[in-house]
Amino acid sequence: MQHRIQLPLHINLVISLFGIILFFFLLMTGAGILIPLAFASFFSLFLYPYARTLEVRGLPRWLAILTCLLVVILLLTIVFSLIYNSLRSFSGEYPQMREKVINLVETSQKTIENQFGLSSQEQLEWLEQNISGLVRSGGAILNNFVNSMTTFFTQIILILIYLYFMLYYRHIFRGFINRVIDHKHRDKALYIEGQIILIIQKYLTGLFTVILIVSVLNIVGLWMIGIKHAIFFGALAGLLTIIPYVGVFIGSLLPILYALVMTDSIFYPILVFAWFQLVQFLEGNFITPNIVGSQVSLNPIVAIVALLLGASIWGVSGMILFTPYTAMLKVLLDNIPELAPYGYLLGEGERTGVVKKLSVTQPWWKFWRKKSPSPPTPPQATNDKE
Repeated sequence: MQHRIQLPLHINLVISLFGIILFFFLLMTGAGILIPLAFASFFSLFLYPYARTLEVRGLPRWLAILTCLLVVILLLTIVFSLIYNSLRSFSGEYPQMREKVINLVETSQKTIENQFGLSSQEQLEWLEQNISGLVRSGGAILNNFVNSMTTFFTQIILILIYLYFMLYYRHIFRGFINRVIDHKHRDKALYIEGQIILIIQKYLTGLFTVILIVSVLNIVGLWMIGIKHAIFFGALAGLLTIIPYVGVFIGSLLPILYALVMTDSIFYPILVFAWFQLVQFLEGNFITPNIVGSQVSLNPIVAIVALLLGASIWGVSGMILFTPYTAMLKVLLDNIPELAPYGYLLGEGERTGVVKKLSVTQPWWKFWRKKSPSPPTPPQATNDKE
């Protein structure tokens, strides 16, 4: 008879801490490989039900997967084409903007010289001493943002390749789970899988809806204020909603600067700032909670920590991925009795031991019966060929 070795608490804590440090070290060192895999895994779970539906209707697996991928590529092409065309129109005003900036700087220097008696040379020395560090740090942040986005776009092809093979060879992953997990726990594992897929679908469809609504609100507001290129500025700020909490604020900086430079009154940038603050308030308190729903809601502290941790480890990609992956982790913890308290800690205070009703094949209470329930019907079958 085998006996489990009971280690002292302090040794268990040291081992756990070492494992956590090693885990994040591997995330940082293997970012170039893991980021495309993380995106592909995330979107494969989202596209799986649609590919499965096409297969049930008679399409071969490879054709069903290609159909889903082609739809995704078509949507991405439309979005980026609109952004590119708007960006070209916006860049056409660069010479005029440059002249306006020069005039604004000269006017500001003269005003400061008349009001405070500081010459232009003294102003430049003061700026160099007090703001140079801020400019360098801001430039570093902007440079990291641009590099991260460039890296992401160059990895899109790799993500699509991973995505195709993950969907095509999903029976291997299902077979692996069936061989690792004990038979009496397979039904609960299938239920957790169904919950995770449902949450990913709810998160992505809700996120796309939020982006659309926020983009429309931004465009309408900028158009009413009288800012040119309202479609470009509004759509860009809407897309940045994929970055939780700070996306709308980051998206508002460019139209505020444009209004400050290209208009003759401080009234316009103030109005733009106020409008974006209103949109951010509506998005954070009404739009996202009601559309995405409480199924993917996290404790605000946990969401902010996940956002900052993702930014420090994987940059913009981490800011996008860490929040939904944390929500997926919460689902896993909630459905393992020994780890349920940690799932409760990640959430917003819902009652422990209560699983919310979801549209899965079997009712949730059947998974807690003493007798093992019968396996759920496809597409959640335990067949390795699934």
